[in-house]
This record gives sequence, structure tokens and C-alpha cells, in this order.
Amino acid sequence: MMLRTANLVSIGALLVILAGCTTVEESLELRKPTATLVGVRLQEATLRAATLVFDVNIVNHYPATVPLTGFRYSVMSAGQTFLVGSSEARVNLPASGRRTVGLPVTIDYLGALKALNNAKPGAIIPYEAKLDLTVQTPRLGPLSLFLSRAGDLSLPTITEPVPQGIPDTLKTR
Repeated sequence: MMLRTANLVSIGALLVILAGCTTVEESLELRKPTATLVGVRLQEATLRAATLVFDVNIVNHYPATVPLTGFRYSVMSAGQTFLVGSSEARVNLPASGRRTVGLPVTIDYLGALKALNNAKPGAIIPYEAKLDLTVQTPRLGPLSLFLSRAGDLSLPTITEPVPQGIPDTLKTR
């Protein structure tokens, strides 16, 4: 009887150890990608549109390429949200590697300036950006990576003549 109990205890201990090894192995293989929002910039502005670029450094811990499929964003200044949107992305993150990508979106520049209480092109404003990246992992499926960053954003000057009827605060000359 005592030998039988000892065998059962030994088998139970072995199963616990093996289960623990599997969990450690899985956790190493299932480590999700990580990302850092390293910058936000506005460029190429016309009265109708500007390009907002989110610069993101992403580390893929998987031994396989992982696609970044899309993202949602919001940008605030002085406690007021002035940009919200989403975009598809078609970026492949290298296996067991790191990549910095620029994620561009086209925004309504005049609408953004108006939402900023008619801020003047060329001004520098404080901002807080929030980003939600979607990556498609091989084992866990789609994952969200939440990022944020605060800093100063330079509003680009407008590259086209400003038509009559537009407030003087939007004119750069």
C-alpha cells in the first residue's frame, strides 16, 4: 500500500513538473509583441488636408513574421480631443526583430485648426496621443497594443494660397 501511494505521489509530482515546463515554454513562445509610440508629426498641409504620422517602434518576439493590420487613434490638446480615427495598416513585423514604422493618416486640417480654437499654422501646441495597434499573432490571434505619448506638435504651414473668407488667424503671411 505504501509503495502504491509513493508511486502515485511520484507520478503526480512528475505531471506537475511537466505541466510547469509546458507553461514556461508556452509563455516564452507566446510573449506578445511590444510597441512604443516614439513620435507624432504633422506634414504636407493644405487647407483641406494634412498628413498625421505616428512613429511607432515595434518589437516582435515571435520566431515568425507578424502583420500589423490596423490602428485607432485619438489626439488631444489642452484637454480637448481634436482628432479621432482609424486606419488599416499593411506592415509586416520581422521575425524576432524590431522595426520602426511611420503610420500615416490623412486628416481634415482646417477642421483640426478650428477644433483647436483657430490655432495658427506654424504654432506649436501641446498634445497627448493615444494609439491602439492591432497585430495578428500566430498563436493568440489578433492582439491590441495600447500606446500613448505626450509632447509638443508643430502645426505645419499651408502650402497653398488661403482663399478669401477664411479667418485671418489661419493665414500664415
